[in-house]
Formats: sequence, structure tokens, C-alpha cells
Amino acid sequence: MTAHVPHTGFARRVLAELAARLGAEPTPAAVLGARRAAGPAAARRLLAASGLEALLVDTGYPPGATTLAEMRAGLPCAVHEIVRVEACAERLLPAALPYEAFLDALRAELEAGARRGVALKSIIAYRSGLAVRAWPPAEARAAYRRELARSEAGRPPRLTEPALLDTLFVVALEVARDAGRPLQVHTGLGDPDIDLLRANPLLLRPLLEDPRWAAVPVVLLHLAYPYAREAAFMAAVWPQVHVDLSLALPLLGPAAVGLLAEVLALAPATKVHYGSDLRGLPELFALAADWARDALGRALATLVEARALTRDEARAVGRRVLADNARALYRLPPSA
Repeated sequence: MTAHVPHTGFARRVLAELAARLGAEPTPAAVLGARRAAGPAAARRLLAASGLEALLVDTGYPPGATTLAEMRAGLPCAVHEIVRVEACAERLLPAALPYEAFLDALRAELEAGARRGVALKSIIAYRSGLAVRAWPPAEARAAYRRELARSEAGRPPRLTEPALLDTLFVVALEVARDAGRPLQVHTGLGDPDIDLLRANPLLLRPLLEDPRWAAVPVVLLHLAYPYAREAAFMAAVWPQVHVDLSLALPLLGPAAVGLLAEVLALAPATKVHYGSDLRGLPELFALAADWARDALGRALATLVEARALTRDEARAVGRRVLADNARALYRLPPSA
């Protein structure tokens, strides 16, 4: 795929815009050279100009990533942690704890994460899919023993047993409920190892209708693309469901405008959240924010033209999607 990446719309757009802002030729070598010459201060200026107030960072991926402390020291915005459930569990595997002790340790890890961070996050869609169900304790315990055996045989920790993963998802729901924190859930597109058929957010329906979890805000990440209509419908039907626009929005580029208009026509504007899901060059966060404002503005303009919104209402929706909804849901401090 390496040879094909430069020919994607996202890669072309990133290269063209970074080249223009850095005064370089639109080639990877020229852009990277201009970045090095400009130094970190140039990236900070670009981020500051983009209006980013805060980054919400999943610290569970990738291994060896820039730490939160480094981000806070180097970026001109607040940085808050999102705690990945499966990463916490996988870090505990090498300790080879008894099953009940493992669950207790995970719960303690997630409770600590909920205190220091702003949300929990699950990537169960990647591993066993979103059709989460209750398992007999004996089956979950046996699944844990199989995971332990693979870990002890030298395989890098990567949970794949459905009975264990579903059990851990329920633990995360319990912690999120008790801490008053949202649970973000990967839905829709992702890396090649995801089975899109099992990443349809509608598979979460039994959990959403379980009264035990009615108070847990569930954030469907990545607009659940290509299940964007399903995600918008779910936000319109279940009070606790929110829709996050990350990954889909920057990848779709100008094609996101029509999709955004459709989502905003169906989902409550109070439950739609901007996000990028990008990593790597810090300038990407600035570009994604600028693109989002442009796409959202165009989508809202179509709704104003259709008399579905007044101009004042459209401006209010824009503020909610870009900032106000996240401030409220994640309980961000005013300084964020």
C-alpha cells in the first residue's frame, strides 16, 4: 500500500496545505525539510492559530508515543487523557494474576484512569466485535487462562478471547457509570484488521437498552463510517448515545459536507462532537481543525439555505459541535 498512499485525497491535501504554509514545494522531502528548518515553534504557531483549546488523547496507542507530559510542555493547548480499556488489561497480563485478582486490578486501573482522565475508551470492535453479551463466569475464566498461556509462551499481549473481552467491556461500563465518565467506543472504519460487519454500532442495542447502563454516555467514534446514518439514528433514539466525527471527517475531506448535513439533520446537535483521531505530525491537528470548520460551515449553510436552520441557530450548532458539547460531556475545566 505504500506506493498508493500518496494518491489518496487525504495525503494530497495534507501535502499541498503544509507545503503552502511552510513555503515549500509539495513533495514529502521538501515539506519535511521545511519543517526541520522552521523548528518546533512553527508548529506551535500553527496550532495556536487553528484555535485548538484542548486535545483529548488516547494514551493506549501507539507504543512509545509522545507522553502526555511532553505534549503538555510542547503544545499551546490543554491536553487530557482518554484511558484505553484493553491496553490496561494487556499491561496486567504478564503479572499472571488469578482471574478474580486480574479483574480487581483492572477495575482499580480504570477507576484511577477515570479520576485523572476525561473518558474511558474501548476498541473491542477490533478484537471480537460490538455484539457484546454476558458470559458465564466459568467461560470468561477459561478465556483468561488461554490468554495467559499465550502470554507466557511469549506472544505479545493482545486480547482476542470474546468471553474475556465482553466481560472487560462490562467492567468498563461499571467504572464509567460510577465515575460519571463517558465510554468511547470504536465503531466503523479503522485498520485492516477490523471486521466492518462486526463494527456496526447497532450491535450495541442490547447494552443501550439495559437499564444498568442508561446513565453511561456512550460515544460512537469515527462517525461509525460507513454506518454514519445508523450512528445519527442512534443518537436521535437513545439519550446516552453521542456521535464523534473523528477519523471520518479528515479522511473524507470535502466529501464530508453532505454527510455532515445529513447527520445534523437527524442527530441532536447537542450530541455531535468534533474530533480528528490523527497522530504523528502536530501540524495535522491544526489542519484537521481548519478543515472541520470549513466542512461544518458548508454543511450548516446548506441547512440554512433549506430553511432548516436560521443563521443564528447554525452558528450555535457550530459552537456546540466544535467545542461546547465536548466541554460539557467530558467536564473539561474552563481553562481548557
